[in-house]
Amino acid sequence: MNNTLNQEIIKSDILRYKTNKLPATLALLGIVFNCLYFCLLYGYKSSFFSVWKIGISVILTLVLLLVAFLCSEGIKGYKKEYSYVLIALAVVQVIRMFGLPLEALKYDAGLAATDPRALDVRYFGIDLSSAGSYVMLILWLAASAACFVSSAVLGYINCTKLENFQKKIDNGEIVIEDVLAQMDAEDAANAQQAEAQPQPAPAVQDNSTVSEE
Repeated sequence: MNNTLNQEIIKSDILRYKTNKLPATLALLGIVFNCLYFCLLYGYKSSFFSVWKIGISVILTLVLLLVAFLCSEGIKGYKKEYSYVLIALAVVQVIRMFGLPLEALKYDAGLAATDPRALDVRYFGIDLSSAGSYVMLILWLAASAACFVSSAVLGYINCTKLENFQKKIDNGEIVIEDVLAQMDAEDAANAQQAEAQPQPAPAVQDNSTVSEE
């Protein structure tokens, strides 16, 4: 059933008293997927990663986690500018797919299965091949990017909706007290109308047709 105009106004007014929870949760979920990514990436047993590469990766991961958490808190408070930062984080996650994971896969493809330099990795107690770990690395990065994009889009929509609604209140276009009074009057009118409707007479059972044994 479609909501009335007053019901839509009250629905928008509720945004002023609650946090932007869903987008904030999606941003945190993006952080979780990123943690699953680096737990696998840093689980390689070989010395494939050079010192400077792994150092840059660690710094990038720490910065990304910090910025993503700040975005989660910012979007929770209906700060629209954090939506753009979340989109940037999603782009970073997509770019990372073509970095160390792909480089590790190409490196391992040129090694024999018995070569001690092969990039076997132990992930939460499970030994994975380089191909299997590459697929999981891409999966975690893609899931993280998708969460950041979803958080940005939903957060932007809710922030814009609340921003426009607040402008109407500030300009006097909408007065919440008047809307509540109108809704109370509508409820009272509907109740009176329901009471005024004739009630159907109760059905009378005809016992004359009951046969006797």
